Amino acid sequence: MATAVLYLLCGVFVLAAGEDCVFDKNADFPKISPLIMDSGLKFVLPAKENDSVLIRIPTGTALTLACPGSSIKGQDTKESVSATCVGGNVLSVDGKEKKLSDLGCKKKPKSTILSRLDFCGADAAGVLASVGFQFGEDEFHEVISVCYEGNNETTLYSKHTIHGANIDAKDVDPKRPSFKTSKGFFNVSMKTCYEKKNQRQLLQDLLQDNSLAETYFFPKKQYYFAKGHLAPDADFVTEAEQDATYYYINAVPQWQAFNNGNWKYLEMATRTLAEYLGTDLEIYTGAWGVLELDNVKAKPVEVYLGLTVQERVVPAPAVTWKVIHDKKNSRAAAVVGVNNPHITSPPTPLCSDLCSSLPWIDFDVHDLGHGYTYCCTVEDLRASIPHVPDLGDVSLLDVSLGSSGGGC
Repeated sequence: MATAVLYLLCGVFVLAAGEDCVFDKNADFPKISPLIMDSGLKFVLPAKENDSVLIRIPTGTALTLACPGSSIKGQDTKESVSATCVGGNVLSVDGKEKKLSDLGCKKKPKSTILSRLDFCGADAAGVLASVGFQFGEDEFHEVISVCYEGNNETTLYSKHTIHGANIDAKDVDPKRPSFKTSKGFFNVSMKTCYEKKNQRQLLQDLLQDNSLAETYFFPKKQYYFAKGHLAPDADFVTEAEQDATYYYINAVPQWQAFNNGNWKYLEMATRTLAEYLGTDLEIYTGAWGVLELDNVKAKPVEVYLGLTVQERVVPAPAVTWKVIHDKKNSRAAAVVGVNNPHITSPPTPLCSDLCSSLPWIDFDVHDLGHGYTYCCTVEDLRASIPHVPDLGDVSLLDVSLGSSGGGC
């Protein structure tokens, strides 16, 4: 790490060549930060250093600062600018020295979805879409990749990355944006599907008994269907990325007792693992099957939030699954959560349960009321759920967080 040296030239202090650029999140960032990307259009992310959150980059590094859907202050109507690290907290933009704090966005960066990029899933069942940021005529930064299946109006799986070296430096914003839809995906009103009054009526119609429906649907006990993030906001570092997770194609209906129970604990455990390893983890998250509840005649009926006389769409999945892939070290694990807090005994798993072999799974996986959970090898789960990715020859991600050399 270069040391800062100041020279006095003509009565003005200037930075010595070779000093790193260092931007303190609390002192040097504008109120609305632009997207900060390197020459490959990958995010330049902050990291925790003692009690500070800093971006540290070498002198001469070329950057792109972008405000998709807005413009950069002091740069006319430009949506993005090229900048070069001069040293300290100084950047060069069009030959002029600028502070990062002077290059904020006029409005929050706006995410978008690129759809129908390719086919995806087993037997090309879905179409690939990309959630991210478009700026300029042909520049796009992907945050989440989504495999969407249009016949049932549901997402088969998503893919994103947890940056373990940066996740503890993430933005924390208590205000959550509303979920957004996008043209070309849902024909039903997703907002209507997730309204509690409509869910109550749906279950009454499905189960053919109002009293029975009330035993299943009880919001005070978290018995209602929540918008269960596939790629969760807390897995991302910047506020812009976090906000980009709020699309309906990045969610499936989960009982809130499960979503706020073992599914949440799995997400937390995954982030803790990434931080401990200090490396990037590729995360695939998907839904499988259709939730069944017994009606008044003890006959199982499938639950679709978008149920009309004409169609059955937006299924509440029977299970949601997550594959955690440490690509750098060729190891992975799969975890499955049962989306039914009403079961009274463990269901038959889709694969041989290996949770006892994964020390980083540190919550009560057998808690039926918060989502019964089991773990597998990726290959074993793929035999039951064909949309699970083929990762090739990988070992089990059986890291113990108490062991030394986490990144090895």
